[in-house]
Amino acid sequence: MKKYLISIFLFTACYMGIAQQVKKMSVAELSDYIKKSEKPLVISFWATWCGSCVEEIPYFISTINTKYKGEVELLLVSLDIKDYYPSGIVSFARKRNFNAPIAWLNESNADVFCPAIDSTWSGAIPSNLMVNNKKQYRKFYGGLAPLQLDRELKLLVE
Repeated sequence: MKKYLISIFLFTACYMGIAQQVKKMSVAELSDYIKKSEKPLVISFWATWCGSCVEEIPYFISTINTKYKGEVELLLVSLDIKDYYPSGIVSFARKRNFNAPIAWLNESNADVFCPAIDSTWSGAIPSNLMVNNKKQYRKFYGGLAPLQLDRELKLLVE
């Protein structure tokens, strides 16, 4: 029985190592991450309960991973409640094949995190931040349709 439990533990540990990881980030850590980004960065703010977010993310992932692979970094920042971190977010992302880095924003007060990200952000999602520190390019958007995303990505990397 002991060997059986150890085998299950090792299998689970290995499987979880391969599975999507979700890093917990404070607003300050996220702001620092943005400031230190060396390549163009797209941050998509989303939540598991947000239907339009869930519709938008696969296109972001496929576009960035094909047209801009290695050029643009994508970070999915979950705004889900604490109870969903990390297992609910991991499970949700795995079921939908969200194969992009995911962070969970460890802040529930939109009056704190929204202005720290962008002064115009009301807290509505999906929302997206595009940053290219080398060009001093920074734009904040609500949800992006595929054609608009394509245009904005070109501006981000040009």
